Amino acid sequence: MRVRIITDLGVIYKMEQEFKDSLKFNTNMTISTAELKARAFGVNIVPITSRYKKLLIKDIPIMITNENELLCIPRSDEVKHIGVTGQTGTLKTMLLNSLSSWDYWHIGNCCINLNDYQRDSFEWSLPAVSYLKILNRFHIKPCPTPIVYVFPSTKTLQISEKDKRFPIIKMTIPLEEAIKNVKDYWKLDKSEKYLVNITEELLDCSSISEIQSVINENFPYKNQEGLRFKLLNIFQTFFTHKMLNVSIPEDPAFLDYEDKYGNKYHNYVIQTLMRAGLVPSVQTSDLRNQPYFSAYLSFIVNTLYDNQYHDEYFKNKIVSLFVDEIDKTWMGNNGNLIKNALSLIGTNGRMARIGLRWSTQYYEKVPDQIRGNTKYLFISRKNDAKEVNEIRKDFDIPKSMDKDILRLVSDPNKGIFEMVAVTTEKFSLYDLETGRRSYTLPNSAKRGFLIPPMARHRVPGVSI
Repeated sequence: MRVRIITDLGVIYKMEQEFKDSLKFNTNMTISTAELKARAFGVNIVPITSRYKKLLIKDIPIMITNENELLCIPRSDEVKHIGVTGQTGTLKTMLLNSLSSWDYWHIGNCCINLNDYQRDSFEWSLPAVSYLKILNRFHIKPCPTPIVYVFPSTKTLQISEKDKRFPIIKMTIPLEEAIKNVKDYWKLDKSEKYLVNITEELLDCSSISEIQSVINENFPYKNQEGLRFKLLNIFQTFFTHKMLNVSIPEDPAFLDYEDKYGNKYHNYVIQTLMRAGLVPSVQTSDLRNQPYFSAYLSFIVNTLYDNQYHDEYFKNKIVSLFVDEIDKTWMGNNGNLIKNALSLIGTNGRMARIGLRWSTQYYEKVPDQIRGNTKYLFISRKNDAKEVNEIRKDFDIPKSMDKDILRLVSDPNKGIFEMVAVTTEKFSLYDLETGRRSYTLPNSAKRGFLIPPMARHRVPGVSI
């Protein structure tokens, strides 16, 4: 039987066998014009709408299995973490691109891309231009993601004219954050105990001159000159690095938003963008070269987490947190700050309604708090069996699939991106011949190929 699958944001159409059967024999004395035409000229002359029936798909479509089934992540009110692992250049970022479209358009989650250090997501603002034949097979229409590109302000930040074609905003952190967590950003040594005693006074400051006055008043003696200099130098560094909202007023730490009903909203840049229905993508190519990279990212993640409990708008919202190359976020100074912040999402994300969508080339480098709470994992080609065995500690992978995983194909020219899908729960499956829905057994694995994203994806060597 010929089958046409349409996943236009969740709708699948299938061939209705009864229609073809009715062309052979119809017990009803009334024969429709469409049926008479089909008998005379063949079924192709009949309009598609008369040959197919709709089947509503609420799940998240991911891939086509080798058994000719549509494999989906079942839609659930419970937040689930999703991981992707494989060699560079296989399909990791492409799958995150696809998931962001489904999470935003189909499921209706608030989305944030935390670590776009290779500037991959700029293409996501445009509809897909590649693999259109594959998308058309499933009637998936090219569709961009409404992204705003957030550049953390630093003294070395440069934004190219090409990037300015897209919606961009430069972001700072509030002075209050710098004062409360100064030790996360700069090394304090013995001066930390002195700083703790004047923190409350410093929180009332709004400029470097006010900070200097507080320091001078609290440490007025000549033998404290070295301490005064060191404390002032710490805060001066914040200002010279152009990180703070008080030092760069044109680059906000907070934004205001008013919806079409007149409801006003005020929050950090990231939260306000999501409240406005946009997808912030944090550009970290410059930030990751700064000594406070980990502290900055942990500030974003920690405020997201707190927001889910204390913000009136977000207290019932689900946030999808995308972290490409997650293990690279803690490679650097104070790396445990962001590692611990993301691990907290790993363990408490379900209660906080934050779902991680993470990727890595090196599965073994991901903390147990994240790995152990990831319900769905997609594996592209791996280098050796040792890596597969590492995954096997958390997911059941048949031994017969070991060689398959080492030979999975990624062919961008043909739009073929093979992978293996594993889960500690179950996937939903839709038979492409009958449309029948079923579920995989718990802890099962399936091999197939990725359905390309509906947003454009970066092609190496091809500029936009």
